Amino acid sequence: MAEQVVIVTGASRGLGAATARILAEMGARLVLNARSEGPLLTLVDEIRAAGGGAVAVRGDVSDPAVCRAVVQAALDRFGRLDALINNAGIIEPIAPVAEASGDAWARNLAINVIGPVLMTAAALPHLRARSGRVISVSSGAALDPVSGWGAYCAAKAALNQYNAVLALEEPQITAITFRPGVVDTAMQAAIRRDGAGKMAGDEHARFVGYFERGELPPPERPGRALALLALHAPHDWSGQFIRWNEERVAALGAG
Repeated sequence: MAEQVVIVTGASRGLGAATARILAEMGARLVLNARSEGPLLTLVDEIRAAGGGAVAVRGDVSDPAVCRAVVQAALDRFGRLDALINNAGIIEPIAPVAEASGDAWARNLAINVIGPVLMTAAALPHLRARSGRVISVSSGAALDPVSGWGAYCAAKAALNQYNAVLALEEPQITAITFRPGVVDTAMQAAIRRDGAGKMAGDEHARFVGYFERGELPPPERPGRALALLALHAPHDWSGQFIRWNEERVAALGAG
């Protein structure tokens, strides 16, 4: 497995960065994408300094040209592509449906849904050749609505259904959506900061409480599960929505 090549989007911070570091420790070679160039290049330097292989491609996944460039970087630098982790995502707008602008909704859907669709389409010919994997980071919000998160909930539900169709149409690959749980990331900070008055009071207080009680796990915990799925998920899991802390996921790393 040391030679597997993996694309990780949204890799400059949080879950994406944690997963990239873990994948590098597992021996994978990486193509890392994010909109923020500085942190992305810093991460690439860190991985290389530790003896790993990584390359950065800055850009927005809602741009088809960026998606093609990310995939081409994998081929140019490493000669193959084994897995794609669609991690880039945003929660904004945090606002009631009656108040959120159409432009804000469009931006959310462009990054959370269209981005994975475009990136997957660019990667598919090369993933088919290696019976590769597409792991798309979803959310419990795909199933359980949260006030003020209309765009995010709708986007993640769409991502889950897209993944189910992808699994049906592409029997040569393994397509999974991933539920990382509530994690200590910048997205949680945005919820605490911007959710007051935009979310139901009890729901906002619940997320604030997670932070104040120290109940938010670090991104490395679901990041390890995400890395294991990208490298080892069996084909018969294709089409499924998988929680980060399932025993079967942890078992992928046994031995």
